[in-house]
Amino acid sequence: MKVNFHLDKHNKPQSESGMKVMYGQAKRSGYRLRWYLILGIVISPLLFIAYYIFYNQVLVTAPGIVTSYPLTITAPQSAFVEDLNVKVGFEIDEGQVLLLLKDKSLNKEVDFLHVELEKLSTNTVQSIDVLYQTAIQNTKKSLEKVEQIQNKYDQFRKKGQVSEVDYAAIVNATNALNSQLSSQEIAYVNAQRERELRNLAGPEAQQHRALTQELIVKRAQQENLVFSAPFNGRVLDIHVHQGQRVTENTPLLTVAKNITPEITAFLNPKHLKYSQLGSKAKIIFPDGKTFLATVSKPVEVVNKLPQELQSPFEGQPAFLKVILSFDTQLEKTFWIEGMEVEVRFSLLQSAP
Repeated sequence: MKVNFHLDKHNKPQSESGMKVMYGQAKRSGYRLRWYLILGIVISPLLFIAYYIFYNQVLVTAPGIVTSYPLTITAPQSAFVEDLNVKVGFEIDEGQVLLLLKDKSLNKEVDFLHVELEKLSTNTVQSIDVLYQTAIQNTKKSLEKVEQIQNKYDQFRKKGQVSEVDYAAIVNATNALNSQLSSQEIAYVNAQRERELRNLAGPEAQQHRALTQELIVKRAQQENLVFSAPFNGRVLDIHVHQGQRVTENTPLLTVAKNITPEITAFLNPKHLKYSQLGSKAKIIFPDGKTFLATVSKPVEVVNKLPQELQSPFEGQPAFLKVILSFDTQLEKTFWIEGMEVEVRFSLLQSAP
């Protein structure tokens, strides 16, 4: 049998021994908040574990970087930066001069070689040629005069006005001049031949050849200090400033082609099936912007993570290097070399 008690307190909760009692409002919100907080603390590890399992075991993700395969130009030798004709972000054309280095000691060596070569190229050869040619011309003029006299003697001889002795003298003079002219021409030819031999194998020729060869090398070094754009593209970074002294292999400029960049992702080898050609993935930029991409090149290399993608105290496991291309044209505002992105592969893909 159920017994119900009907107390006065139950019927009149605000009355006590005939006096009215005013109770404050119930303060349950603080207890409710504390309860929710305790509940959140209790279940947060479970939520974290669930998120970790979902992110690492269910989702197939990989860190990646945006790259257009930039080229870093380095200094071939020690020099000073003389002219810097570009700035970061400039569009460049193939063959355009980007930067000029200057080596004062190299310039002085080139000037010295020019002076030495000029000393070897004296006018001695030219003066000898002039002497031979002058002697030959004089002999020819004398021969012409003697031949004119001989022609007159021939006419006088026919008339009997010239003795045989005088005629023989003028003939001998003509023959002597002809012989002298022949000897001078032969001597001139021999002198030219000897000069050619000296030019080929003589000490002066060898010295001239050595200086010329050294000058060619120095000029090539000077040309190596002028840096031109290897292709049409843009300047990503400038590592030096005008007037700075650089040493060999110092980075000078970083340039890249004007092509849509690709994504280099580093995928855990256990997800090998997602690295096949044609596999789809979602590229998530740091600002939340997403793009679709496709694996465009076969996986051939197992690499370590780049330094910028490594976490502190992280080991060095091997990852599959996967190259992806964007499915749509990427805005140039996202063409940021080395930008870290998240690559999320589609779970609907099946193993080949």
